Amino acid sequence: MNTRLPLFKIEAILHTYLRPFQCECRDDSDNSLRVRLFQESPDEELTVLGISYDQCRDAANLVRLAQELRIEMCVTRSSLPAEGKQLSHVE
Repeated sequence: MNTRLPLFKIEAILHTYLRPFQCECRDDSDNSLRVRLFQESPDEELTVLGISYDQCRDAANLVRLAQELRIEMCVTRSSLPAEGKQLSHVE
């Protein structure tokens, strides 16, 4: 049985480890989560789809997920053209 923490706890834990980014989590119809990280200024965003409930079952797994998201943000940023102000990534 796949269980996970409530969305508000997932958001709070991810936000703690991904500051200064805000975090918004949504349930998808395929029993996975969608996580959107964003920052008001500069206007940056990363959206990741298909996060399994297993990755969100406890704080330790969420810390690992936060580390992966931080790496993805760095990789995505470094591959942006200089004039790009918004980044968006979908897995």
